Amino acid sequence: NTMDGAGADVLGDGAEALLLLTLLITPLITVTRQRWFTPLRRWYGIMFAVTAISDATIASITTGFAGGVFGRIAGHSFLLAGLTMVVLAIPLLATANNPAQRWLGKYWKPLQKMTYVIWGLLFVHLSLLEGFGFQHGANGSGHPTDGDPVFHQRLYQYTACSIPLLILRLPPVKRWIAEQQKADRDWLVYLAVVPFAVLFVLGFSFIVNEEIFKGIDAITLHPSDE
Repeated sequence: NTMDGAGADVLGDGAEALLLLTLLITPLITVTRQRWFTPLRRWYGIMFAVTAISDATIASITTGFAGGVFGRIAGHSFLLAGLTMVVLAIPLLATANNPAQRWLGKYWKPLQKMTYVIWGLLFVHLSLLEGFGFQHGANGSGHPTDGDPVFHQRLYQYTACSIPLLILRLPPVKRWIAEQQKADRDWLVYLAVVPFAVLFVLGFSFIVNEEIFKGIDAITLHPSDE
């Protein structure tokens, strides 16, 4: 019962947070010109894949959707989008090591770029899951004391975090940042990035908050009914 009630919340939200952290490393490198934290990208990606696969595995056993194992993991459009993400994460996990990188050579980096496909599919998954952010109830904001605040919708949390990550990857933006850095105007870069950083932290804080409280509920075997 706890796995059924909390698996998608705890593991699903955990996988979402880890994917966002994986995607965060490249913009941080662009803005700070530091590379000492680059290895975190691989480890966040590995933990994302492990968590997402665990989520799908538990869902295939415990959830109440009709149609057996296949129905539990692909019986609805939002489940199918989630399953596709997990399938794509498997080769990424299998090749997230130095021997695979050497063996694949020039093909390794294009393969790892499937992370961006997963990024888009997670938006589709949450959109279908939450009625494009307008749904009320178990998959929406749900809790009666919440009303319906924007940031209590998973889709909006994810969008708030994704906007800065997308903008800071755009070639014109990266060129502008490089030009300012070359001209020793790093202060201007940081000033321009502050609003995006605030938006990311705001969205991510709601994800972490939900993860903490629903995780504690799951550990104490009293899964949240939201």
